[in-house]
Amino acid sequence: MAVRRATIVWAGAILAAAGLLALPLVAFAATSAVTIQGFAYAPTPVTIHVGDTVTWTNRDAAQHSARFAGLGTGTPVLSQNQSGSLTFNSAGTFNYDCAVHGAAMQGTVIVQAVATPAPTAPPTPVPTARPTPVPTAPPTPVPTVAPTAPPTAAQTAAPTTAAPSATASPTVAAAETPTASVSSSAVAAQLTPQPVPSTGPGTVLLALAALAVVALGAIAVFLVRRS
Repeated sequence: MAVRRATIVWAGAILAAAGLLALPLVAFAATSAVTIQGFAYAPTPVTIHVGDTVTWTNRDAAQHSARFAGLGTGTPVLSQNQSGSLTFNSAGTFNYDCAVHGAAMQGTVIVQAVATPAPTAPPTPVPTARPTPVPTAPPTPVPTVAPTAPPTAAQTAAPTTAAPSATASPTVAAAETPTASVSSSAVAAQLTPQPVPSTGPGTVLLALAALAVVALGAIAVFLVRRS
């Protein structure tokens, strides 16, 4: 007996979850009522959206109907307190009359298209900061040494007497010119921006359905343990 009761509770939980999941499918459809009384339709015109249904109910003792000659369809002939329904799946303006009384009874159904939600604007990109360049030190100029003039040998006048003479010329060593050079290099740095993670929303109806199944399952377990 306890097992049978738990099975019934679980079946109820599954049906409840299925009903919650089906809510978005039926929330967009609606039904509009039109009364046929005094050989007239009220209200007329009636405005609906694509996918909606119109139900006509006859309150007269005479028989009536709603016939759409342009669509090739309509309700059956309705006796008193009987109803007939039609679902409209395309937008437009549709005129109808009574199949029994013709042009003496006329009505109109205006079907509007379902509004399309406006697109979401894309996020504005965040500018990335550019790295600051490192200044480069100017090169040091190389000092220049002035050249040294070579010495000039002195000339000796010849004596009146024939005597040998010798002329000495000093030798001067060439001075070495030192050179120095200094170089420097610049260091550059670069920054790389890190990606930003993104998140998305969850589904509320799925959460409600799961909560209903868990709650009813807990009730079933409680009933089994109590039996």
